[in-house]
Amino acid sequence: MTLRDLLEFHADPWHTSAQVWHRLAQGIDDAAEQVIRSTRDVGDAWPGGAGSAAAVRRATALRAEVSNAYNPAKRIADAMEHHAYAMAGLRRQAEEIVASARQAGYHVDLATGVTTAPPSADMAGGLDRSSRSTESVLQYLPTVVDHARAQDDATANRISVNVPSPGAGFGTGQLDGVSRAVLEAQSERSPAEIHAWWESLTPLQQEQVLREFPELVGRMDGIPISDRDVANRSLLERERSLFQQQLSTIEAREDFLWKALQQGRFSEVYPDAEDPRTALENELRKLASERVELPGKLRGIDAISTRLHDSSLPEAYLIGFSSHGDGRAVVSVGDPDTADNVLTYVPGTGEHLSKVGAGLERADIMAKDTAWAARGERTSVVYWYGYDAPDKIFPDAGLDSYAEGGGPALDSFQSGLRATHDGGIPSHNTVLGHSYGSTVIGHAARSPDFDADAVVFVGSPGVDVNHASDLTGVHPDQIWATTAEHDIIRRVPNWDVVHGNDPSELDFGARVFASDPGNPDDEAATHSAYWNRENIARKNIALIATSQLG
Repeated sequence: MTLRDLLEFHADPWHTSAQVWHRLAQGIDDAAEQVIRSTRDVGDAWPGGAGSAAAVRRATALRAEVSNAYNPAKRIADAMEHHAYAMAGLRRQAEEIVASARQAGYHVDLATGVTTAPPSADMAGGLDRSSRSTESVLQYLPTVVDHARAQDDATANRISVNVPSPGAGFGTGQLDGVSRAVLEAQSERSPAEIHAWWESLTPLQQEQVLREFPELVGRMDGIPISDRDVANRSLLERERSLFQQQLSTIEAREDFLWKALQQGRFSEVYPDAEDPRTALENELRKLASERVELPGKLRGIDAISTRLHDSSLPEAYLIGFSSHGDGRAVVSVGDPDTADNVLTYVPGTGEHLSKVGAGLERADIMAKDTAWAARGERTSVVYWYGYDAPDKIFPDAGLDSYAEGGGPALDSFQSGLRATHDGGIPSHNTVLGHSYGSTVIGHAARSPDFDADAVVFVGSPGVDVNHASDLTGVHPDQIWATTAEHDIIRRVPNWDVVHGNDPSELDFGARVFASDPGNPDDEAATHSAYWNRENIARKNIALIATSQLG
């Protein structure tokens, strides 16, 4: 490369080529996902025989080849893009040096880079001040050209080692799998960082992680919704099988013990116990304690599974799931990653894995309402039971601890929605909390980094701040609240007694919208009536979630 080559460098063709290779890499990535998902079950569908074994081997090799072709294509695209910017910068430096030299009367040989001072520069055997300044600048010109040559060689090398060839093939190398330790380390990072890391993996590496560590991937904010859905569905089925097996084992053992108890065969069951009858009765009590939660958890799992497979309703995605303790479940109606408007619904006191069916029904109701209000835009509604909700109204719902634990989790989830959203235009994200769910939002929205365009408090006992301006993560004009006239929540003392000022009071500073007054003879039912048919609150919530309510 000569100085002339550098001065004649044009970045646009390199940017254009980089875009072509980026599109190729993305196409390979999409194709790899299709190949992986369409061939992963070949062994199950065709369980035996030489043909089956050959098909499994071929599918495995094909998945590796298509998946591993992504990285070489992506590296070529990145190399071209980097080359364009680096060489453009070096060209600007060379142009400035040459222009400065010519202005001072120097001759610059573009082929060799040699510069010759003008005759007037030699005065009494030395250079004048102006010429000495120009000479000091000119000394950098060979260095700039050397950098350009090095950059050109480096780019040529990066392309040559990645470009496809008949001899070496393209993407035939096998990359290492991702370990549990790597995945656990990534889970400590921010959703944006997790998303960048996930996108750096090949499709085959992503598939390996989804297959081997679904319990970790499924709960990581920053991983795309469609991938979390794959992981959590796997986890859901695994947990269902485990609980059914546990329940069957316990019931069979209980049946055996009861018969032994009725027939007085204590010593046969506990031959070495000092008091065989007491030992048998103690085991029965222990088994009853172990069994008591299993039907409820299975009921919740069945409710989630039924919704995921209901083809008569919009497609649903399982974004989060856990059966530990009271359980957790995060289910979206529609894909938040592709939606124009995303409404996240946070339930309140008494939420439990065994009761998720009611929350899923509310999500479907709001999905229908927002689809109506969106005027053709894509919408998604997320049922977010991602925190430990209070079990009882008294004393649990009066404590801040549940919201203190749930707020950061909700904050992270919202950041994850931002990180994984597709397209250049961010979605309009609204977070709605019902009852104690609004208190959780209050704790999340105190953070100035809270990723929500609007928050909605429905039947709120308070959000642990006394004014909307304290919720620094949301613009004050987009803080909304409603409480029905006959909602039993109005009996919660206002101001600092429990959870602070009622958000639906005018002095809180939220924008209060209408809901039906409810039944004065059944205030408890009114607290859950906001999603009843014809309740004006439903329409208002949909309009807020789609930016239609001014």
